Amino acid sequence: MKTKERLSKEELLKQIQNSDGNLRISSVSLTEEGEEVIALAKHLELEGKIVLLEYCLDKKPLAVSLKTKNPD
Repeated sequence: MKTKERLSKEELLKQIQNSDGNLRISSVSLTEEGEEVIALAKHLELEGKIVLLEYCLDKKPLAVSLKTKNPD
């Protein structure tokens, strides 16, 4: 994940598609950045591009975990 530039929905979708359904992004440096990643994932779900099964914002170390699957 980019730390100085915001991660775009397209970049997040590409990372999700290249993962096995379990994606951990540990390069977030602020809680707000982690919350933005989760919001992007929720938008992708609303657009029907992914199914967001689970998400977690870990505090120590700061990271975002997403569990997803492809829509049917």
